[in-house]
Amino acid sequence: MKTIIQTLTALSLAFMVSCTSNEKALKKAAEESAKTQFTAVIEEEAKGYLTQSESFKAAYISFMAKFAEFSAEDIRMNGETMGVTTVYITSYPPDARKKLLKVASTVAPSVVNRFNFSDAYRLISKETGIPGEPMKYPFATLTLKKDANGDWTVLK
Repeated sequence: MKTIIQTLTALSLAFMVSCTSNEKALKKAAEESAKTQFTAVIEEEAKGYLTQSESFKAAYISFMAKFAEFSAEDIRMNGETMGVTTVYITSYPPDARKKLLKVASTVAPSVVNRFNFSDAYRLISKETGIPGEPMKYPFATLTLKKDANGDWTVLK
């Protein structure tokens, strides 16, 4: 009886470790995918507003990416090879980014090197009442599948 309990305990621990590492890998893949998606979103936003120079556009993208943190939460495993998760981002919300882009789009090309996105955002938040600090909000719900190599990939 004692050996049966020990065997069942060992199998249970092995199963829990397997699930935990599976979830960690899924979480990491989801966060990386969300980061790539967010970079594409802010690049597209900048393209529409910041026409002064490529370096000005790159400065905006760098500013937004620097303050973005991703967290995959609510992981739901569907067996060993499928999972769904919601990725949350801690960043400036889309409406706040749009206001910052509108202000930055009015900057003369001769002074873009002196423009400070952080100071501009702080002033915009004081004037408009939008949150001055990055906030956490849901960014994407992703479905991932484990491929033959054991890597997690996002399904479209």
